[in-house]
Amino acid sequence: MKRSASLVCSVLLSATAAACSQPPPSPPAFEIPDEIVPDWVNTVDPDAIFSAQSGCLLAVGGGVRVLQVLEGTAAYGSLRAGDVITSVDGAAVSSREMLLRELADRPAGGGITIGGDRLGEPFSVDLVLTPVSGEPDRAVLGVIPETKLAAEPLSGLPAELSGADPFSRPVIIDGRIYLHEPLAASWSPYPGAPADQMAFLGSDLYAAAAADPLSLAKVGGGAISIDPGPVMLDLPAGRVEVMVSRFEAALTSVGDLVVAGGEVSTGTGGGVNALIAVDPAERSVAWIRLLGLSDADAPLAAVQGYRSPSGDRALITLVERGPGNSQSGVWSYYLIDEQGEGVVGPPGIKDFYRNFVVTGWYDDQSVLYLADRNPAQTVLWDIETGEHTPLRPVDIGEADDLVAVNPVGDGRHVVQIREGEVSLIDVELPEPARPISRGCRHEPVGGIPAG
Repeated sequence: MKRSASLVCSVLLSATAAACSQPPPSPPAFEIPDEIVPDWVNTVDPDAIFSAQSGCLLAVGGGVRVLQVLEGTAAYGSLRAGDVITSVDGAAVSSREMLLRELADRPAGGGITIGGDRLGEPFSVDLVLTPVSGEPDRAVLGVIPETKLAAEPLSGLPAELSGADPFSRPVIIDGRIYLHEPLAASWSPYPGAPADQMAFLGSDLYAAAAADPLSLAKVGGGAISIDPGPVMLDLPAGRVEVMVSRFEAALTSVGDLVVAGGEVSTGTGGGVNALIAVDPAERSVAWIRLLGLSDADAPLAAVQGYRSPSGDRALITLVERGPGNSQSGVWSYYLIDEQGEGVVGPPGIKDFYRNFVVTGWYDDQSVLYLADRNPAQTVLWDIETGEHTPLRPVDIGEADDLVAVNPVGDGRHVVQIREGEVSLIDVELPEPARPISRGCRHEPVGGIPAG
């Protein structure tokens, strides 16, 4: 496999150089030894974490263990093998990926404060980031790290909901909602009972209120009555008033809006399928987009949605709705922004490999799907160019019990869900980066199972 620059960064914990007015004195440039350009980076054997325990167990990060400090870097002599790093400049880090994020975009020679645990005692040390010889835009902390993982039963998780990081995801574990931060390897219980479909906005979950067709329910909170309109739409027949008749399901979010599928009524009648964007803070409808008919004159309905990592767009799955509320497989996708502007059938929609539907955003430009090939492949669909690129084959030994492959959204990691075992995978490495859970019913919120 190609030795990418980002992989080197992962092992050496690099930071990108940035301009500053008066940088502190820089240590001598560090030349990266060939032998540490890795094929090893924090792979963790699930059996080493879960070996002596049974039942539903979650892998929880407790910091970043230093395995080696590289001679020639500023960290040499200040950090030691065995140190567990738990903070950078006061910001908590619970995994290698979190440490990388905290170091990103920091200048070579810039000062940082590392906090952690050394032989059971807290410690703090001030360091500077070491520049890399011949690469002026790179700097390294100078350690080879691993995420310190421990297996926890559900009863061992924190009782309070933690603040959501940009890649946190609600997950249903054995029938309860948890907020999972896959890169931080952290979990916290989410209040309230799961609904059939829920949309994640900020750190809040919303569902269609079962008892009131014109309300959304804040999961763990209560019903939020929504003003049904009217909303003015410009249609081929002219400008008309449109009113919300009912919310069918909360699908996803975009910007500060919850996007729901439902029905609206127009001046010519009711029961028209539509996308409805709701501002939960204002309890109002921001916009409505009628879904119309398919090429076969069947009504189209929105059944699933995916928020982009930056939150500025959402991808909505459309199906044909038939008699008795039956529905087809995926008919098309609707790519839409916070203002309700978008397109049905983004570029490349007709060039899919035979597949098990989109599973989420890989980064802000691409979404991921699992292609039915031999062997099965995760494939990137670039919704700007329409290009479809095989990303990573599914190991033949894992294919039989594969349930889903859901991207984290950072353009590097995916969560692979198998029957009874879930792993975080770095797509640039041949092996799973670390276990996530074992022995649990693990159901992502807002993703369709891929098998």
